[in-house]
Amino acid sequence: MIKNVFLILVLLCGFFTEAQSTMQESVSEKKVQKDFTVTSLSQRFTTKVLNAYQDNSKTKVADAFAYFQMLTDATLDADGKKEVINTIYLMFQNPRVMVIDFTSETLDKIPLSQFVQKLLISEPLLFTVSDEVRYDGVDYQSWMTNYTVTRTKSGVTSTTNVRQTIYFYENSKDFGSERKVVFTTLLGSM
Repeated sequence: MIKNVFLILVLLCGFFTEAQSTMQESVSEKKVQKDFTVTSLSQRFTTKVLNAYQDNSKTKVADAFAYFQMLTDATLDADGKKEVINTIYLMFQNPRVMVIDFTSETLDKIPLSQFVQKLLISEPLLFTVSDEVRYDGVDYQSWMTNYTVTRTKSGVTSTTNVRQTIYFYENSKDFGSERKVVFTTLLGSM
């Protein structure tokens, strides 16, 4: 009887050891897969390709400020303003992203949606984005960009240094019967 109990215990220990070994292998395989997918943009793309996407984001930043300026234009009709607002929201990661409030003198950070509403009732603003842009902090799905914005409000010009996150996403899109992966840049928080 004692031999039978001993034999059962040995067999059970063997099964538990095998199950634990299999579980550890599964966990380590998932970790390897995760590490493989979490590669930096600078590891996924050549410097030349990454620089092209960064230059594209510079244009997107300038376009965003041109749209901000349009919202302060009293001659733009309601339909035009709706279209501009929709375009702004498509350029950013989401409407809740924190941006600098260029309508105030304190330049506090507020959600994009609130900033857009403030632009609609603001006096006319003129924005100029510097040609000199610096990129740094390349991560898994984003990089940081640094630029200078010159704002003119009531004839008074002020300059603000901005540090903004630019996000880089893969999207699958259908082109006729073909499905391709395209890459998109979206503006993030300032």
